[in-house]
Amino acid sequence: MNDADDEPDARTVAALADTARLTGQPCAGCGVPLCGHAAVFALVLGYKNAPRCLPCTAAHMRDDTVALRERTLAWVQHHDCFHTVWRHAGERESSADRVRPACVFGDSTHATTPPAQAPAAEPAPGASDVPVAVWNAGPMGCGDLVLELRTRLAALPPGAVFELRAEDPGAPIDLPAWCKLTGHSMVAVAHPTYRIRRKP
Repeated sequence: MNDADDEPDARTVAALADTARLTGQPCAGCGVPLCGHAAVFALVLGYKNAPRCLPCTAAHMRDDTVALRERTLAWVQHHDCFHTVWRHAGERESSADRVRPACVFGDSTHATTPPAQAPAAEPAPGASDVPVAVWNAGPMGCGDLVLELRTRLAALPPGAVFELRAEDPGAPIDLPAWCKLTGHSMVAVAHPTYRIRRKP
């Protein structure tokens, strides 16, 4: 928010519009309509074009639902634009608990653990940090950046290194935090250049 006039900044306006568009859409995994809070989670995690509820997102990411939910909430609470949108969703849905609403923190009929999978191989010590793909995102920021980044990383083999040029002023904080949130590794940071190792 802009303290000078309490008007939302451009990032918050964009996040509000994206969340409003995603709210009520069916989850791409199970078909259940997304509440506003689930829409915020979908946006933060890079599922803007194919929104998923949190359990389906966790299954798609091969992550634990509860752990992913906690990490994502922490991300939301530390990013003003998303925190504003989170509060707005609580107001629209008249949530009794605006921080941990029952719609995403209550009981779920979904599984809370990822599907069984073979243990992933960790990159060998000294594994190459040479990028296999490079992308210049220019000034793109926030939701659009992580959406495109998620898509581009998904196209790479596990453990591959991706080089990103991101000029958004929030990138030095946002990108390492997003990598930690989603399980990818930040190999090198020298703003505006970032090297990211795709999660195994």
